[in-house]
Amino acid sequence: MKSLVLKFIVLISFLVINIDAQDISFVPHDTLVYGAPGSELIFEIDVTNLTAVEQTVFLVRTENDLPAGWSSSLCFDLCFSSETDSIATTSTYGSTPLAPGETRPVSLHIFTDMTADTGYVQLQAGTFHDPDTRITVNFTGITDPTIDVNDVSLLNSYSLSQNYPNPFNPSTKINYSVGEPGYVQLKVYNILGVEIASLINEQKKAGSYAVDFNASKLSSGVYFYSITVNNFTQTRKMILEK
Repeated sequence: MKSLVLKFIVLISFLVINIDAQDISFVPHDTLVYGAPGSELIFEIDVTNLTAVEQTVFLVRTENDLPAGWSSSLCFDLCFSSETDSIATTSTYGSTPLAPGETRPVSLHIFTDMTADTGYVQLQAGTFHDPDTRITVNFTGITDPTIDVNDVSLLNSYSLSQNYPNPFNPSTKINYSVGEPGYVQLKVYNILGVEIASLINEQKKAGSYAVDFNASKLSSGVYFYSITVNNFTQTRKMILEK
């Protein structure tokens, strides 16, 4: 099992979320999903209205870099065909605006064929109130014939989420999930790759966790945070703006 995880998860995933305006949050449960060839890869996302007024939210598929024979589609209250690149919470799309404080699920579906390959989809989310400010998220789907049902469940149970908020000043929260008990190391590095903080360095049970990172003593700039546990490694980028 560990060799399988090592083979398929030594993947560095950089994700930048632009949330200058606080109209909504757009938080994916996972940005990397594994499956057997021919399976449907599902990415679930929570969209929350952070304001005190109704918000009409739109979702745009800005990149659809998939192998031949693969396709992707969007679901936001209703599910749409693979040809639909943009949807919104309006009556045209069988939906309604988000009430103040409401969280509504969204999903991206990648339909694969019997080949072992990797596909990439990028989504942008925003509101009609401020359409030029968008949240951008990159998703990766991977298939391989050596992965069985149990392996898929385990592989998808390891994750390192994008910190929130991002950009941040001076504190941010990092969520991560551990599929099996193991020794977890979560570290922060500067742009030169120099370790500047060790947030987690201990044995953890299987489960989901959150850790706060305070960068009050650091200068503005780009930083990276990385998790290693049971041969699973993932790295993300965060931006400190003071």
